[in-house]
Amino acid sequence: MTSRDFTDYIHHIGDRTDMFLTVAAHTGARRTLYPGSYLDLTPSYALPDVTYLDSDPRARKAFADPATALALTGLHRHYPQAPEITFLSGDYTRTLRELPEAEWELAISLYAGPVSEHVARCLKPGGWLLANNSHADAGLAHVNPAYRLAAAIHHRAGRYRLTTDDLERYLLPKTPPHPTREQLHATGRGIAYTHPATAYLFQHVPHGR
Repeated sequence: MTSRDFTDYIHHIGDRTDMFLTVAAHTGARRTLYPGSYLDLTPSYALPDVTYLDSDPRARKAFADPATALALTGLHRHYPQAPEITFLSGDYTRTLRELPEAEWELAISLYAGPVSEHVARCLKPGGWLLANNSHADAGLAHVNPAYRLAAAIHHRAGRYRLTTDDLERYLLPKTPPHPTREQLHATGRGIAYTHPATAYLFQHVPHGR
């Protein structure tokens, strides 16, 4: 097995390493859970311990030989220790129920559906969720009392910038009111916000805001 599946995918979607480095610096997170990861290996370039979870056969094949992902990560990692990479095969809506509770410091939800609703039990109290609004997951996290918005992330000219300023201006719909959880599930799509961001960082507050 070669690393071409990983590198081809990075070239296809763009290198998100800088976003994960920005999140790592802000949160101090190490143990990371990435449901719906597909072939995106770049979190391991920035974060030393990542558990990937996906049901796609191509992802299973790419991660089948752990040495391949570890070798590629070793060439690009931004931390001194050896990387730790785990791959779990399965549908996250079911597999996440079987994982330990409160074990991970950061969860990633990018283009994979309503990850926020299924992964909360796996996050430590005070842990973090990085989500974009594909499939409305940032909106779902926004209306979920288990999360609070902690930062917005913008992408411009190839660089990612994290801001904690004026967070009240984010996640405000152009056409109020904000949809409910049920409405977001019914459409499966993110809505238009007055001040959109590339991604949003939420903090896990299991007993509500």
